[in-house]
Amino acid sequence: MPEATETHSFLIGSADDFSSIKELIEYFKENGEHLNASRFDFDVPEFTDDETITMIGRGMAFSNDWCMDHTLSVVTDPLVLD
Repeated sequence: MPEATETHSFLIGSADDFSSIKELIEYFKENGEHLNASRFDFDVPEFTDDETITMIGRGMAFSNDWCMDHTLSVVTDPLVLD
């Protein structure tokens, strides 16, 4: 039997372009991808702890040339963005 999974989205954007997490989320609800913001969707096994989910999202972003300096980021349910 396949293992149950949950889908998450990691959003990250430049602090020069976004002043809050709320603004970053609203941007993705309205516009999608932009040079100064990225979205990474991923699946994890059901009941994965929040810290691990955040680490996976950051790992995906950092592997794509993002860093913590001067950025805002958040893990969210992708349904929030639809």
